[in-house]
Amino acid sequence: MTNRLGFAPHHPIAPPPLRAGPIPACLVRLGLVFLFALVFPAGWGIPLWAAPPSSSDTVATRTLPLVEKQVFRIPDFLFRHARRRLPVEVGYETYGTLAPTRDNVVLVCHYFTGQSHAAGRYAADDPQPGWWDSLIGPGKTIDTDRFFVISVDCLANLNVHNPRVHTTGPATIDPATGRPYAMDFPIFTLEDVIRTQKLLLDHLGIKRLRLVIGPSMGGLQAWMWGRHYPDMVDRLVAVFATPMMRPWCLMMPNQLGIDAIRLDPKWRGGEYYGGEPPLEGLLQAFKVLLMVTRTDAWAERSFGRRLASGTPDPFRSHEGRFLVDSEVENIVRGRMKFFDPNHYLYIAKANTLFDLREGDETFAQALSHITPPSLMIIDESDLMFTRAQAEEALRYLPRGELFCYDSRNGHLSCLYETDYFKDRLREFIDAGQR
Repeated sequence: MTNRLGFAPHHPIAPPPLRAGPIPACLVRLGLVFLFALVFPAGWGIPLWAAPPSSSDTVATRTLPLVEKQVFRIPDFLFRHARRRLPVEVGYETYGTLAPTRDNVVLVCHYFTGQSHAAGRYAADDPQPGWWDSLIGPGKTIDTDRFFVISVDCLANLNVHNPRVHTTGPATIDPATGRPYAMDFPIFTLEDVIRTQKLLLDHLGIKRLRLVIGPSMGGLQAWMWGRHYPDMVDRLVAVFATPMMRPWCLMMPNQLGIDAIRLDPKWRGGEYYGGEPPLEGLLQAFKVLLMVTRTDAWAERSFGRRLASGTPDPFRSHEGRFLVDSEVENIVRGRMKFFDPNHYLYIAKANTLFDLREGDETFAQALSHITPPSLMIIDESDLMFTRAQAEEALRYLPRGELFCYDSRNGHLSCLYETDYFKDRLREFIDAGQR
């Protein structure tokens, strides 16, 4: 067994720190609008502090044709641990051309707040493309001139109120009652999520995947594919996701977000449909999520200890607020229309339940089943999935590799600073084509 360990302590294209001094509130707000496009995606763009494209991206001036969301319906889906069967539908998008032999397929799994709009645009005048458009497309790292790329909406997708997202979850109407499932929807795991993807691939006649890849929760799904369908996967890449859910990450942000929503009096045991949803609880859940996916360096650079405009003196009033708190809250409130609080509960729950072990298996035994070559890409500044975790897992992966870098920007770097790892990713993909 040969494990390859790579580490990039500094990257020449890292964005410079902002100069000290006051920043106009309008500019801070503009920067946060772009930031929350990543945390709460709806086809928005790259943050102001993201690294600019490198000169090697000039080949990527060709763009994907306009994309469209398609819908896959499963009339009788089995939720494995809940032991219930329900009709389920999920949305999906494809990029590139499926080979006649149906063997050029890449599956891209989305992250916690993401959806299947991973690349391209729905219309020519869309302001921004899908969330990993920097990596997916003609001539790009995941080259649609070579590969047929598929991305699928997860169960209980958080963006359920976005008309371009198709998912089944607590907000879905139960055909047996004519009312939303609410908390009667079965608890599901990420294994259930990948089984919806597997059924879609079966429907499309696809029996082999050249690559399974995803960032964050998408990386956890990639590990699930390697564990449960190793003979179907040629290679897998987990970006900012180790094959374990440690207690700290279980709590931060998952369980704390669940608790924040459930403590909102308007949650009413999940039966808020037709009334006012628990948006204050959801707001607090997302404030926790944002802060754990960023870093102290990011917060200091972006806000420092500046006070919010017009705020009372915090030494004299509990209503006095810091800029970081007020601006984060303002932007989150503006994006609430797409989110469903119960869906957050279910997605967070699925993350806490992530475990590759079956029965009495040890961690080492579980990872021994992941036989395809696998690559972990880790940011040293990520608070959720750390280099120490990755190095521990590397000891047990039969064909594991690890690449590390330090953006100083935290977990969300996996979405908008892809220049840090795109060359290593391309190298890993190309090694499978030789």
